[in-house]
Amino acid sequence: MKKPLSKSLKTFYGVGDLGFSLMTSVGVYLQTYFLTDVAGFNLALVALIISIPNTFDAIFSGVYGAVIDTVKPMRWGKLRSWLIVLPPLVVLFMTLQYTKIGTDNIAAIIIIVSAVISKPLLNTPWVANLALLPLLANNTQEKVLLSSRRMFWSSISRLFFSYISTPLALFVGTVTGNLVFGYTVLQFLMAVSMWAGYLITFKMTEGYEELPVKGAEAQQTKTAVKKKERASLSDILKNLFQNPPLLVLLLADYGRNIAAFIMAGSIAYYYTYVAQNMALMPLHMLITSIASILGTLASPAVSKRINNTRTMTITGTLISGCLYLIARFVGLQTSLFIAVFACSSFIVGITGSSNVALYSDTIVYGEWKTGQNTAGFIMGLMNFPLKVGKMTNGIIMAAALASIGFVAKMTPTPALKAGIINIMTLIPAAGLLFTGLVLLLGFKLTEARVKQMQDEINARKNEAIAH
Repeated sequence: MKKPLSKSLKTFYGVGDLGFSLMTSVGVYLQTYFLTDVAGFNLALVALIISIPNTFDAIFSGVYGAVIDTVKPMRWGKLRSWLIVLPPLVVLFMTLQYTKIGTDNIAAIIIIVSAVISKPLLNTPWVANLALLPLLANNTQEKVLLSSRRMFWSSISRLFFSYISTPLALFVGTVTGNLVFGYTVLQFLMAVSMWAGYLITFKMTEGYEELPVKGAEAQQTKTAVKKKERASLSDILKNLFQNPPLLVLLLADYGRNIAAFIMAGSIAYYYTYVAQNMALMPLHMLITSIASILGTLASPAVSKRINNTRTMTITGTLISGCLYLIARFVGLQTSLFIAVFACSSFIVGITGSSNVALYSDTIVYGEWKTGQNTAGFIMGLMNFPLKVGKMTNGIIMAAALASIGFVAKMTPTPALKAGIINIMTLIPAAGLLFTGLVLLLGFKLTEARVKQMQDEINARKNEAIAH
């Protein structure tokens, strides 16, 4: 039997994601502004600084989890060790990305190199933290509970960041007379919060993960169930290509990520050219963030009531897609537009929690199919549709704006307003409906089947120990 889920984990699992989100939010919201308006780089250098690390990250996004599964477990466990080994280095290299040392070219090289180095350093503990979830949970309801806590703390981070980010950078910059240093301090403090969050998670998860066995005791426990602590490349490839539910989930997740990126990328255009009141944009973000938080809090109760994670995910995703279609017809009525988006954010808060549970089910399927648990690799693959979505989002957004004849600072016309509303609603709707239909038609794992496979896995291990 697994160790029962502690009260601290039920409440605070996700504080690592709070710190991680605070740290990465600096780049999401302020990187381009820092590079152009604060550090004063020309646009060609800005393009290189942003594109080179992101391309590297997209190419190697599936590798981070594989590293966890193939490297020999360290003294604190296969997963937990990464929460304390790498974060100090992450703090250093993330901070260097918000500096300007030397000439423009030298400063750009320092930032690019730091960004490339930081990608595996920050993604590996993120994957390890996520892979802990199926290890900690005893059943599907606990998986959804822990996942909802992750989303809750991540959503809270957006509220914190909106109040402390730019004001803090400006305050430090004003006091020191160096605005660049203000952003350096901001990124440093946000990275330290990530480090602190992972330290707390490391402490909370003590006793849940099996530690490597050493010495004479190790010789006595070299049974069949112990002989493959590390996964081989063959094991990893089998867990990918002999795992149809995982492949379906990755494809479906692409639609979900495109919906999120397009919605986020088009919101400023809506309030500039349709509502023509940018002061309402923070209100939109505040209301939808609160709705998302409420959705994460409601997720465990909804999961318990429905008692079917697959059905909950599919139903919620299709409802969210339909809500975006409704938003298309109320786009000129800003208050109704915000209300519909808030309803969608609430549903997304619920289904986002169940999505992680589906990935953990594919871990069970993969181990049942291949005999090797590659939890780190599979949970790390959640990064892949996210990174691919981030790469293709720019292309889709640029093509969509071009298709409606958009030109910066043009006078809003009825056709332009309708075009922007279509981009902000129809593309996300298509992405979410695509996700829901792919899961409905392709993801066949049920909770009963997963339980049956887990029982078979346990039986194999017990038989191996007995012999």
